[in-house]
Amino acid sequence: MPALTAPLELRRALRPLQRYRPAAPPLRRTLDEVATVELSARAGGLIIPVFRGVSRADALLQFVMDASSSMRVWERLFAELQQILGQLGVFRDVRVRYLHQGPDGAPAVSRSPDPAAAPLSSADRLSDPTGRRVTVVVSDCAGPLWHSGHAHRLLHQLGRQAPTAVLQPLPQRMWNRTRLPVTYGVLSRGEGPAGAVLKVGGDAATASAAQRPGTLAVPVLPPVAGALGAWARLLSGTGAGRISGAVAWVRADQQPTPAAGAGDRLSSFQLVSRFRSAASPVAGQLAVYLAAAPLHLPVMQLVQRAMLPDSGPSELAEVLLSGLLIRSKEGGADDEPWYEFADGVQEALLGPLGREEAVLVLKHCSAYIEQRFGRGGPNFPALALARLGDARHTPPFPRGTLDEDEPPGDDEGEEAEDRRVPHPFAEVAARVLERFVPLPEQFVPAAAPPLNAAVESARELLAQFESDGMVQDLIDAVQLLRGATEREEPAAFDPRLWAEFARCLLRLWEVQGGGELLSEAERAAERAAAHPRAVREQAVLARVLHVAAADRRRGDKRGALELLRRADRAYTVACAAPGLDPAEALRLTLERVRALEAQWRLGGDTALLQGAIGMLEEFADARPDQEHRPPGLPLAHGRTLLRLSGATGDTEQAQLYAGQAARSLREALAPGGHTVSGRARILLDLVDALLLSGEGLDEAWTLVEQSLATVHDERLLASLRIRAGRIRVARYERAGDAPRPADLDEAAEYFALATRGTVRDSRAHADLLAEWGATLLTRAQLSDGADSTGAAVRVLRDCRTETVAGTARQAERLLMLGKALMLRHRVTEDRGDLREAEHLFWLAAQEARDPLTAARCWLELGRSHLDAHRLLHRPARLDDAAGAFRDAAEAARTAETEPENPRQFLEAVELRAAAHHWRGTAYEEAGRPRAAREAYRAARTEWRRLPDGGGGTARLTSDRLAELER
Repeated sequence: MPALTAPLELRRALRPLQRYRPAAPPLRRTLDEVATVELSARAGGLIIPVFRGVSRADALLQFVMDASSSMRVWERLFAELQQILGQLGVFRDVRVRYLHQGPDGAPAVSRSPDPAAAPLSSADRLSDPTGRRVTVVVSDCAGPLWHSGHAHRLLHQLGRQAPTAVLQPLPQRMWNRTRLPVTYGVLSRGEGPAGAVLKVGGDAATASAAQRPGTLAVPVLPPVAGALGAWARLLSGTGAGRISGAVAWVRADQQPTPAAGAGDRLSSFQLVSRFRSAASPVAGQLAVYLAAAPLHLPVMQLVQRAMLPDSGPSELAEVLLSGLLIRSKEGGADDEPWYEFADGVQEALLGPLGREEAVLVLKHCSAYIEQRFGRGGPNFPALALARLGDARHTPPFPRGTLDEDEPPGDDEGEEAEDRRVPHPFAEVAARVLERFVPLPEQFVPAAAPPLNAAVESARELLAQFESDGMVQDLIDAVQLLRGATEREEPAAFDPRLWAEFARCLLRLWEVQGGGELLSEAERAAERAAAHPRAVREQAVLARVLHVAAADRRRGDKRGALELLRRADRAYTVACAAPGLDPAEALRLTLERVRALEAQWRLGGDTALLQGAIGMLEEFADARPDQEHRPPGLPLAHGRTLLRLSGATGDTEQAQLYAGQAARSLREALAPGGHTVSGRARILLDLVDALLLSGEGLDEAWTLVEQSLATVHDERLLASLRIRAGRIRVARYERAGDAPRPADLDEAAEYFALATRGTVRDSRAHADLLAEWGATLLTRAQLSDGADSTGAAVRVLRDCRTETVAGTARQAERLLMLGKALMLRHRVTEDRGDLREAEHLFWLAAQEARDPLTAARCWLELGRSHLDAHRLLHRPARLDDAAGAFRDAAEAARTAETEPENPRQFLEAVELRAAAHHWRGTAYEEAGRPRAAREAYRAARTEWRRLPDGGGGTARLTSDRLAELER
């Protein structure tokens, strides 16, 4: 499959390079016939040839690929780009080089990606003091040369002499996690040969890295037509002369990355959690599949093509650079890289892998073995079973051989050596099959204990697993109970056996994952609950159905809802069981509440939350002694009320629910026994309730201030700082006629501190950037807020980069970034900001999912078009503005017909009135008084629908209409 989806567009985008001319004198000359004739005529017939330099196609392109192991996945992309650049006819020659780490750690270049296949030369050979060489380095900026700083120094050396750029194939959201982070700004040609040294403006020029002496800006480009086309226009001097883009700052004395200390190493759980929070969904799924395969690059690519055919090298690169893998010291015979998972990572990743998927991965790996090592050797499952048998009954499996008794003959030589299956294939296959494939009969115990003994033994094994964490104990319990159920006589049916079997299967699924385990647990629980006398067994069925619904909700929302309704019915029966222990009754009640909350999340019915609250209050009323009331009860009550407050459209009712939630959460917080982190989480919910209730800001601030002094966990600290920022914003908004801008400044500082404890490129980090950017935008809109515009643009630009395309929040964040750019444009009169804001408003309007947001976007787009007309004096912009205002009015009219609450209805009316008013302004400036009068009349009609009649803007509408009607 091609790596570039639109090669023709890329070729067209690079055509401006045909006008690129190096600053050095041309190397080639050709006869100038006209000048020769004229000079010869003046010389009285003596022929004097005149030559002129030929500068077209005089430049040379150095196309350099980083040869680090993680770049192997981009070889096809490199080859396709090389072909496109060679076919342009722009350069005298396209020289392909590969950048290696030399024996002394310094950068070296060769003509081959394999350092042993071609001689290595010093990277200084890439230098060209004449400035004729344009250098493009293709790299993910994560290899050893980047960690040592050698790559940065090489870029600095090349960039001082001639145009140099880095082509970064990774997704842009990952760029700032590499060793070459970027900032965004406005680029233009600067000093040096052919403008080699760029001029940088905007946010990139104010970045901390740019302020250090001796730094050099190097453009960083994604392999897409838009970015490469803009770079080509900048290089050739065509177009507007200024482009928006990403730059990296490099130094001639770049220091190596500090080595991680022993205390900085993350556990396997932390590594996997960090990866899942930051990776794309496809990359996360690919990592799960690769946990069942040998980490040999060709095999990894084969598994990716087979299991995720719509994915590309970027997803595989995310896995390679995730920190989950380490480069193996054992190399293959084909010199392709081998990897290993960090300790404990493979077991954590195998959890979500289903049995069917595992078998399919094994099948594709078996096909690779047949192709690579021949059909004479065993297939992948057979190899694994042989490995299992050797592990229990025979000496260890020898590395690199399939059969110790039949060594290769002398006549086979190295060919036989190459056909030996490497040790990791058998090792990985054995581990996967131990989890998913039933053991051969020779490994099954010959006899099983009696039924009652089987249940007791299984419970002991389960307790042993919970104590020691050995998964084998849990597997043994499941196999023991499975055998007991298979041998059970129909007349001796025991629901306790089936309930225990379902409970152990569910616990094994929680550890390993897999749809087959969960389905088997569901069948066992239904079998147990079907018995006429089964009552307590209903609790197991309810729990299994609850978990199955959570597992199914992404792909089958309707099916998940049905499972949750069945779980609720089973919880109802289980809670009514006679003689139920109070602790068990509380646990079942809290589980039922969580099931109702899950139904609400899927269906949006707030009556489910109200039912859960009533259930908790009924449970509490049955235990009037508050001193002996379980502490989990007020905590669940408060959190459910808090969710109901956030889901209620009526503002007054939402504040009432939030006040009740605050009272219950105070009660939950009062007793001792909480850990520091547990107390902090309850406190976070209490602060959220106080903020939503509209009261208690002082109490909320005191609680947050106290916790900030005691909590040391970085994530909890980040959450507390976010709440501190929200409290400051709320103080500013509720200050009435005397707001304090200092509250916004302090809030921005807290949000900035919170980013340190939030994982980058995660949804939480993007949400935090949006909240921080909104605060800076509010501050920038004040009369003395000009100094905040740059920070607002920078933060909101980062927020846009980290927001996943197509999400519901994208339009609002594009809108905020556009507003920040317009504010900065009005301060600096930078036309680049104006053009970018126009584009962002248009993009936001296209992305908006609800008509109210779309109306805001169209309105801001129209205002930006008006500003562009006043700056550029182009009448066409007035027509564009009128069209945008018309779209805004139409979107607001749609929003009026489907408001979620009265506040949204009034906002829609106000937006529609404003859109008509601004449309009248556009027509008036265009010299169309009749159309302007019609628009102003429509605006006046809408203003009159508002309770206050529209205020000052409505009076302005009336004044303009009266002026036009004279």
